[in-house]
Amino acid sequence: MTMLSRVLGLVRDMVIARYFGAGAGADAFFVAFKIPNFLRRLFAEGAFSQAFVPVLSSYRETQDISQVKRLVDAVAGSLGLVLLAVTLVAMLGSPVLTAVFAPGFLGDDVKFALTSEPSIATR
Repeated sequence: MTMLSRVLGLVRDMVIARYFGAGAGADAFFVAFKIPNFLRRLFAEGAFSQAFVPVLSSYRETQDISQVKRLVDAVAGSLGLVLLAVTLVAMLGSPVLTAVFAPGFLGDDVKFALTSEPSIATR
């Protein structure tokens, strides 16, 4: 699965290079992509999954299926609310996030605007 992920990442980079070229648009895309990747690593591959999987395994061994479903529903609902809150904070604080993840963009108004203003990127 990791190999497939790497190959698809290469294909993604080739498509971006083909359509954006080397410039402000590609730079802004790559920096904007770093932030959700960081969150994915933190939640999907990091401490959360390491903490939740043993709890879920224990529940599956000791509880009936309805209790396991309730646990999964509660965790999924909580994660959904957390994701919503993080998304809102990130949208409102995107200039700060851009400064943290790409401090070199502070001197380049075009790159900074492309990265920190989501409405520009989605037009």
